[in-house]
Amino acid sequence: MGNATSQAPKLKTPLRPKSSAVAYDKSSLMKIEPNYQNPIIPLLDPLLQGLGHSARYYLNYYAIRFCQDLVLYDSPQCSANPFRDLVPMSLEYPFLREIIVAASALHFSNSMRWNKNPQPVVNALVDALGARHRAIKSLQDVVERQEALRNEPANDGERDALLAAVLFFVNFVLLDSGKGGWRAHMNFVGKLLSLRTTTSSSLRNSPTSAPELWSDQSPLLDFAAVESLIALPPAGQHISSSTSPGIRDYIASDSVAYYIWSNALDSLVSSLSKTTPPPLTFDGDDDEILHILIRTEANSYHSCPSRLLHTVFRTSRLARDIGASEAGVLTEQQMQSCLELLREIQTFDGDAWATEVCTRITAAVGYMDDVEVQYRKHIAATFRAAVCLYVLLVAPELPNQLSQLASSNGIGEDNLPVLPSAEELVATILHHLSLIPTDSPLFKFATWPIFLTGVATADSSRRAWLLDRLRDMRYLCPWGMVTSTMETLVEIWQMRDNIATTEEHNMGESGLTGESMVSLHERDRNNWLVQLKGFKIDCLIV
Repeated sequence: MGNATSQAPKLKTPLRPKSSAVAYDKSSLMKIEPNYQNPIIPLLDPLLQGLGHSARYYLNYYAIRFCQDLVLYDSPQCSANPFRDLVPMSLEYPFLREIIVAASALHFSNSMRWNKNPQPVVNALVDALGARHRAIKSLQDVVERQEALRNEPANDGERDALLAAVLFFVNFVLLDSGKGGWRAHMNFVGKLLSLRTTTSSSLRNSPTSAPELWSDQSPLLDFAAVESLIALPPAGQHISSSTSPGIRDYIASDSVAYYIWSNALDSLVSSLSKTTPPPLTFDGDDDEILHILIRTEANSYHSCPSRLLHTVFRTSRLARDIGASEAGVLTEQQMQSCLELLREIQTFDGDAWATEVCTRITAAVGYMDDVEVQYRKHIAATFRAAVCLYVLLVAPELPNQLSQLASSNGIGEDNLPVLPSAEELVATILHHLSLIPTDSPLFKFATWPIFLTGVATADSSRRAWLLDRLRDMRYLCPWGMVTSTMETLVEIWQMRDNIATTEEHNMGESGLTGESMVSLHERDRNNWLVQLKGFKIDCLIV
């Protein structure tokens, strides 16, 4: 799996000592045929006996394979993966069971297709689409039942099941391609996050609505009706306060993380048309979002430190404020905000964070060797550089405007704050990523830093390395979102290279030489970032 990765110059992946972590046997799973008569592990629970062979097979696949992708460290013996708890919950709520079955069937189908030795699994894709349709129908039945009961809010168990179902509809889209219905999902998740103190009656009078909830191909489902079923309790009550985070915590934190990544993507480019409303802005307390993320950060699949992910959220809001100006010129206050964010990111102590979260995960799964702690330090450094790079990408004129401001105020260049360069940040990200081998759980999903690094680099060898890395990730975790990320990067590179070629031609035609040509090149080198603002990205990258 590491052959392609190790071909990139100066970016060789080291061999990893054998870890004590619980791992799945990928090679054996690749040999699985969808024989519903013989599940991978017999499901002997009497509660499952009423289910069909297909549902039992995919619930089993979910329990022993798919749910491993949803956390970093999966230790069934220590109950370290709360997503496995959704199996018994799904037996009570058909809408949750069907969307889990749908996502599991799609995961299985992808795994067969993208295996080193692909196998035809047409039936699995048919099973996925059928179960997804049944999940939507079951949710419609719940809405109709609650309508008859005068829209009484769901009880705690049903609320958790509904929130989990919404999360798995997002997962289904990400497994498929990350394209299409994700924006409607994010609108819905954003609405739920802002409803923590909203009553059902006020929801009915709310002007905010969406024409549909799931996707263009799905049956319509009343947006406000589902909102009323999941009206959240006041802030602080919904998140459990126990020492060990449970499934409710993971559902909440993954929903928040998806929402933050979607806003970050939209703030980087103008993906939304003028007639499409932007994703809803969460108007709750920032500390509440941070608390939700911190609860599960030790075992969250994306492995991003919560404080850095929270900074991404704040940066995306600042980016929307900057984007409100058609000229793209930063105000003095916006420049100050960017500098404060950069200082905050650069002072984040990744080594201390890695040690602390590894202590927490050790208490949960019963192991954590020094090698894995070191990999945590590398992933922290990766995300720290990536978030800095994100700030520079959303405010590309920051260096020039700082120089102009200093010049107008008579401040010397030496007194300006030192900004990290995009080149330095890209090199840092590539260095630390190359030190995390494929057999570390941290290898699975670093999609967002890889995407930003790809956006920022023009070096062909680095681009090839990033694509190889994404292919290796997709082999380990067969999510269609990874394929869409690769396709999007290729489109961005084509756009950037075309702009660079045009600029070089224009400079040559102008007859400029020496310092004048260098000055013109420096002035125009960010033109591709201006063009990126008009680039349309129709996939969710998390």
